[in-house]
Amino acid sequence: MYLSAQAVDNTLAFIRKHSAPGSRIVFDYIYASVLRQENRYYGEQDIFETVSKAGEGWTFGLEAGEVESFLAVRGFEIIAHYTPTELEKLYLTTEDGTLHGRVNGTHCIVLAAVK
Repeated sequence: MYLSAQAVDNTLAFIRKHSAPGSRIVFDYIYASVLRQENRYYGEQDIFETVSKAGEGWTFGLEAGEVESFLAVRGFEIIAHYTPTELEKLYLTTEDGTLHGRVNGTHCIVLAAVK
């Protein structure tokens, strides 16, 4: 997101090198299509404008479905991966199926462990 691809690689390499197997990391990421401003997801235009107004820029994202292989080659395995839809089901949907809010569709949350 705000980190470059090189900064993401450096951070993950540092964590991998200095952490015991099984050590965990939690992070969020945006879809690469957001960088291309394809406007595919709920709230995408609004979040893009908010980031721009703050003087920040989106610099790194992953293609949908790419996170597992991205992490694997860097020495991590996914424990949990939550898409916006999954977060809505877990936290914003009642037992009768009523959705009580939306999650910005541009971000996913990952829990991963060092291999």
